[in-house]
Amino acid sequence: MLSPSLAPSLAPSFARQYSQLEAQTSHRLTLLNTFSIPPSSHILEIGCGQGDCTAVLAHLLSLDPLHPGHVDAIDPAPLDYGAPVTLGEAQENLKKTDIGERIRFARSDPVEWLGGVEKKAYDGIVMCHCLWYFSTEEDVHRTFAAARGKGERLYIAEWSLETCLKEGEAHVLTATTRALCESYIPDSDQNIRLAIAPERIKEIAVGTGWELEREEMVTPGRELEDAGWEVGMLLGRDGSGREFLERARERIEDEGVVGRLEGMVEEVQRMVEHLGGRGGVRCMDVWVGVFG
Repeated sequence: MLSPSLAPSLAPSFARQYSQLEAQTSHRLTLLNTFSIPPSSHILEIGCGQGDCTAVLAHLLSLDPLHPGHVDAIDPAPLDYGAPVTLGEAQENLKKTDIGERIRFARSDPVEWLGGVEKKAYDGIVMCHCLWYFSTEEDVHRTFAAARGKGERLYIAEWSLETCLKEGEAHVLTATTRALCESYIPDSDQNIRLAIAPERIKEIAVGTGWELEREEMVTPGRELEDAGWEVGMLLGRDGSGREFLERARERIEDEGVVGRLEGMVEEVQRMVEHLGGRGGVRCMDVWVGVFG
């Protein structure tokens, strides 16, 4: 049963108060309910971005006035990254709210940050929709290994590359298409670079000393717009995929890979057309895993 203090029905007022997108807030409220993090915890959030999850975490960690918690929210991205609001602007806005005292933001590589803290420094380490920004599986391995012993639990939420909905299949194929492209572009700064599946995440986590305590699949609501955004980034405003494929041809020497990408783009176009346009695309399921 959802905690009343974290019920997704609170998303409208919460989003207004902290200048967040309502659908993103509702989604993260659901994920944090699945995590079941105690409100007096000291948490490290890796890949905090503009603070969508940070705000909800800080709210959770302020629920026990006698034993309030705290979140260290880190991200290696430049503070001028993001539009129309940059990371730095969004983070500064959150710091000015009533939950700001529960948050410490820092621009930092996660392995470097973890190397500078004591053992058992955190009750939990949260990674919410950030693993796909990593460049390689080795980067994930290094981060999980560095986190071992620094936090009691590791909480992960990431797109699953699976869907229980026909409308979610275009999101899955879009993500794998973009990830394939970016895997051949070493200096990529795109938001999908490593579309790593839950089974592989679990293998890496266990291989670095973590034990899976529980896992769950979450089906996002129709209002969550990530799938439409991703399809838009692949196909462009006119739906042709021209800009994506032009970049692929310029940056990727392997003609076989480019040919595969062309075929995948065409299949996404067919899927989207069958759904009546981009608005008919739904988000794929999200995998949630808790490790100890």
